Amino acid sequence: MSLGATESAAFTAFRLLEGLASTRSWERRGTLGKRLGALWHALDAGHRRVARDNVALAFPDWEPEQVRRLVRANFAHLGAVAAEFLGMGFLSRDELLRRTTFEGAEYLLEARERGKGVFILCSHQGNWELAGAAMTATFSPVYFLGRRLKNAGVDRRVTELRQRFGGTAIGHRDAVRPVLKALRQGGIVGFLMDQKALAREAVPSRFFGRPVATNQGLAVLALKTGAPVVPAFGTRVPGGQVIRLGPALAPPTDGTLEEKVQRFTQAFDDTIEAAVRACPEQWFWVHRRWRLPEAWR
Repeated sequence: MSLGATESAAFTAFRLLEGLASTRSWERRGTLGKRLGALWHALDAGHRRVARDNVALAFPDWEPEQVRRLVRANFAHLGAVAAEFLGMGFLSRDELLRRTTFEGAEYLLEARERGKGVFILCSHQGNWELAGAAMTATFSPVYFLGRRLKNAGVDRRVTELRQRFGGTAIGHRDAVRPVLKALRQGGIVGFLMDQKALAREAVPSRFFGRPVATNQGLAVLALKTGAPVVPAFGTRVPGGQVIRLGPALAPPTDGTLEEKVQRFTQAFDDTIEAAVRACPEQWFWVHRRWRLPEAWR
């Protein structure tokens, strides 16, 4: 099968799953997704092993059965996230907001009053896609950075879903100018900060006490623009989601720019770690977060 045919088949499968999700209510999408997640756990030994390795690294005192239980729950959660996202094209703004509870929204409103735009520090926690949609529907204008998917058709449809409630997607490549423009217009810019970064984009940090490579972009831009960084993390709950926001993180004030970037980035990782520890089954354990760039080994 040619690459074009493979991409076409993948896009067709995506739209079929989207159609399947559209016929179900919010609750039934979650149930369907959990079942698909359990099937994924049973069939995908590679990602199952990655998740188990990661959980064991993060919680070295846990017994093997504790690790296995968390991994099973995590696959079910991620399946639900996928099903809920696939149904987003058929989700009304009213239902989305009716099923979303914001805690600490005053921190975002206070930060926005500073007049420099706002950065949102977030991670693949809870249903990050629905959380982003609810933020967009509530606090417009909202922008979010993301990597393009290899499948052009799927990437185009995913971007449409992410922008359904008025948000604007910014590609992670050459993102500086559009991000600065968004801030000048008083926009809110979301950064997912919990995945490994390339050596040229990263600074050394620690996550769950272990070395990681974390993208330095948010720290650099926040320090140079003075835009506050507000943490926001979602949690899936029965019948909806809770989005918890915290006070803007205080930027370092002494040292060289390089030192301040490193310390600010570490503060981001510490904040994300606390959110993961609060609800570990709802993080993205299937990504090799602790794999360091080859140049660092």
